[in-house]
Amino acid sequence: MLSSVRRSLGRKLMLAVGVPSVAFALVLLMWLRSRTEALQPELDASYRLAIGAVIALAAGGAAIHALAMRFLVEQPLQRLAAGLRRAREGDFLHRVPVESDDELGVLAENFNTTLAAVTDLHARRIEDAASMESMQRELALKAQLEARVKELTLLFDLSRRLVSTLELDRLLGIVTELVGRGLGDHAFALFLAEEGTGDLVVRSVSGLDAAVVGTRVRSGEGPAGWAARERATVLVGDTTTDPRRPVLPWHGGDAAGAILSVPLLHQDACTGVLAFFRPARDAFPADEVRLLESVAGQAAIAIENARLHQKMVRLSQTDALTGVHNRRSLFARLELEAERCERFEHHMAIALVDVDRFRAYNEAHGHAAGDAILRRVGALLQGAVRKVDLVARYGGEEFAVLLPRANRAAALAAAEKLRGTVREAALPDGAGHVTISVGVGVWPDDARELAALMDAADAALYAAKRAGRDAVRAHEPGMREHPGRKRDVATTADAEAAGN
Repeated sequence: MLSSVRRSLGRKLMLAVGVPSVAFALVLLMWLRSRTEALQPELDASYRLAIGAVIALAAGGAAIHALAMRFLVEQPLQRLAAGLRRAREGDFLHRVPVESDDELGVLAENFNTTLAAVTDLHARRIEDAASMESMQRELALKAQLEARVKELTLLFDLSRRLVSTLELDRLLGIVTELVGRGLGDHAFALFLAEEGTGDLVVRSVSGLDAAVVGTRVRSGEGPAGWAARERATVLVGDTTTDPRRPVLPWHGGDAAGAILSVPLLHQDACTGVLAFFRPARDAFPADEVRLLESVAGQAAIAIENARLHQKMVRLSQTDALTGVHNRRSLFARLELEAERCERFEHHMAIALVDVDRFRAYNEAHGHAAGDAILRRVGALLQGAVRKVDLVARYGGEEFAVLLPRANRAAALAAAEKLRGTVREAALPDGAGHVTISVGVGVWPDDARELAALMDAADAALYAAKRAGRDAVRAHEPGMREHPGRKRDVATTADAEAAGN
């Protein structure tokens, strides 16, 4: 009973107005009865009739009041409450009918106006959400486009600069600059596979101590060695949990991070590995991995071309039989050293070396044995000179040794060292041991032209031969004019011009 009253405004008003009215009427009747108690026998019937009339009047008034409250107040308020519930549930298009001009009608009209404003606000919010979603899609697309442009720019710059040189060291520097420093906060190491062993050797780094250069990694060792062996990209999301432990000191030794190793593949062969480190777990997204694989493909082609170029240059400058420099390389270096001598007034010497009695040995034991002697003598000569010196095969059984910044005394000491080295090696030649004769010419003491310098050294060599072989002679005035010598300046100059 009480809960139904609490939920109804009409019942509340009926109780608030009707009950006090009935009570007031009853009190009034009781007061009248007390005042007319002496006349009770005559008024008793009238009194009961009055009480009944008052009760009937109160009941009728209460009923009329309840109906009025029901239709004039309670039902409009219920419609307003139903409208509020529908609005709360999201039905912003619902409107409450305005049925009167009183306060409830004004309330219904204001409710409809408010609901219309809420509807407009909700519509604008939907439009704003759609606009925001569209803007987010545009921003995401813009970010993707910017990332693609950055990737294409990197690939374009890389391809443009990679084709600008065939020098391997410069090429590695370009890859390190564009890839190692161009992709953000990480350490980078470029490994090249060593010919013969297949080991990976660090050739260039970024974000690492330069002392790391030269570090050797075997195939299958660490992520880089694994990538080289499997010829596939290796992504270590967390170095603390992956069994392929890092080999290089990427970031404080055992610091956690992620490593990406991308092999440099060329015609199914691994020429090296690009290795990256970031001090965070799972730091290499899939799109960046694809980009670095594209970079590795371009770098692999460029590095292989540079290596082939080095091989071709080496072959063009190397004597195929002995492995020392050939005549072309000798005269090219002679020209450079002659320019330095003219500019800085330095000395320079050339030593011509001839294997004694080689023709007789070659005829007696065959060309294969003679070739073996030449290879061994060439190796001995290379092991007996300075790093700045150059040993070349001059022709047949003759070698030439270029001695930059060597005066006559230094040149003679070097020539004696060459002679002694071959003699001490005790190479058998059938009749004893292999020996050499050496002739020395010095720039500018003996000549200021290359052809004349070579002729001076040849004249000194001829003098060493005349002295009984296994000897060293420096050029002296008059040696060129010896009647038994077959060479002269003209023939040497022709050989220089021919370059072979």
